Amino acid sequence: MEEITPMDLTVGVLGTGRMAQLHSTALRSIQEKGLVIDGERHNVAVALYGRDPVKVSLLAETCGAAKTSTDLESFIDDPDINVIDNCLVNRLHFTPLLRAIQNGKHVYTDKPLTNTASEGRYLLRAARQAGVHHGIVQNMRFQGGTSKAKEIIASGVLGRILHVRGVFGYFVPQRVENRPAWFYQKAEAGGGIVHDMMAHFFDLLGWMIGPIVRVSCDMTTVYSERETAEGERFRAEVEDAATVQMRFANGALGDVFVSWARRKHEEVPYFEIDGEDGSLIFSFNAMHQQLQANTPGFRYDPTQLQADPMTGWEPVDLEGGDPFEIQLRAFLEGIVTGVPAKPDWEDGVRALELVEAAYESVDHGRAVHV
Repeated sequence: MEEITPMDLTVGVLGTGRMAQLHSTALRSIQEKGLVIDGERHNVAVALYGRDPVKVSLLAETCGAAKTSTDLESFIDDPDINVIDNCLVNRLHFTPLLRAIQNGKHVYTDKPLTNTASEGRYLLRAARQAGVHHGIVQNMRFQGGTSKAKEIIASGVLGRILHVRGVFGYFVPQRVENRPAWFYQKAEAGGGIVHDMMAHFFDLLGWMIGPIVRVSCDMTTVYSERETAEGERFRAEVEDAATVQMRFANGALGDVFVSWARRKHEEVPYFEIDGEDGSLIFSFNAMHQQLQANTPGFRYDPTQLQADPMTGWEPVDLEGGDPFEIQLRAFLEGIVTGVPAKPDWEDGVRALELVEAAYESVDHGRAVHV
């Protein structure tokens, strides 16, 4: 095995919003715990860019940023920064990421990779040609429940996978206070809840179950008029509820319901996966498994109360941890070892292609093969 040379990494975080805060917290934890590979410690420093100097200063103090800037281009060009971590709004992904690649930086970005699959393919080609590491945030892969589900499915204990169901969403009132208002602007966000959340679920289910080969979708805008937290009225230009059906290459069926207008009664997202030999029900932080030997017989009798629906379901122990830190640590380790981490921009492009297939399905009223 080749000896790994100690490496100093400076990660330049773009943005000061919620995602930048999550990434910065993860980086601070990596700094404190250390990036240790084969007994060798590699130093990680944080730099921070933002438009608002007050927000930059506050976040820099929290995450221990060694360097800050309000000039995006000079920040990306800075030779002391060797990794760019993009947490800007969706419409600002393409140009900064391309500039970072042209400067030889390794690139890590929040999803979606860009607002269109064609832009995503362009960035992927550029990153490959430059020989830089490229990663996309898919924190759902690194949650306790989802990573355990992947492990159980891969073990074969569930047998042939038959179908999967997912539910996600919570209530966002017309006066938008628990989400940024820009999420409802087409030019800023690129799309609505399909663009935002199915970029996660297409990636997650494709990773757990197998390649997705057909997509159909229906969607609606529940609230076409909304208000900012400050009371300014605006028109919502994108969908806020959708149902998406999919077919996997292995024959399994899938459906996901996503909505910013549902009143949740469970930990979200929530999943059900059924195989010939067993099933899983799980969220990020809890899981139950039922194998065929423990599956009770059922016959509907309208005159009788049904038995406890959890009969035959056994809890499964899960590991915890901050998924943003777990994935970011894996990406940085990949840079040090020279072994690229997953998910990467190939996965990001595939998610965008599936999102665009969902929109095409709505436009043409039919399933789309991908």
